[in-house]
Amino acid sequence: MNFNRVAPWFERLEKIVFREQMQFCRTAFLSDLPEIKKAALIGEGNGTFLIQFLQQCKCEEIHYIDSSETMLELAQKRLRKNVQSGLERIEFHSCDLTHDAMPAQNYDLIVTNFFLDVFNEETLNEVVSKISSACTDEAHWLYADFQVAGNRFRRWRAIAWVKTMYLFFKFAADIQTMRLSDPSTLLDRNGFQVICSNEFDNGLMRAELRQRGL
Repeated sequence: MNFNRVAPWFERLEKIVFREQMQFCRTAFLSDLPEIKKAALIGEGNGTFLIQFLQQCKCEEIHYIDSSETMLELAQKRLRKNVQSGLERIEFHSCDLTHDAMPAQNYDLIVTNFFLDVFNEETLNEVVSKISSACTDEAHWLYADFQVAGNRFRRWRAIAWVKTMYLFFKFAADIQTMRLSDPSTLLDRNGFQVICSNEFDNGLMRAELRQRGL
């Protein structure tokens, strides 16, 4: 699995296809976060979420984690262009969680926006468990991703979009799976309960804020 080839075109493709809906979904609950000391932003790609996160959240330490070197380079370039101070609190980690360990422990915020959908069920279980084991007992988890839900029309529409996207990313990035798996049960099992949720683009996307130790 390698997103280097698609990385330079990812933002443009996203806006052509979904306009701002994915970004609305990513940032839906930023204003609901408590004070965060240490955050892991995982699979966040080219940095569009990072800039808004820095604008709205005061966080002492941020680990920006991605398996794509090109995505990390784009995120750092965007950061230097848009942020003038506080850069010392951000660390960039080239890390593939299918076989690498988390770069640190004791995170009180995890962010996985449109990231968990690239794994098959077995790997998804392993990745969620690995991330969860690096969290504090009262950590928060921001989650955003695609879903197949709702009435018949919404489900048919979602199935069509999801199949199209998986075909594209299988070719462009050699993702592991061709099937969308819902990680809700895994997140529940690891102690992260839903505080609030919202849907975007007529139910095609879902954003959740979860917390452990409720």
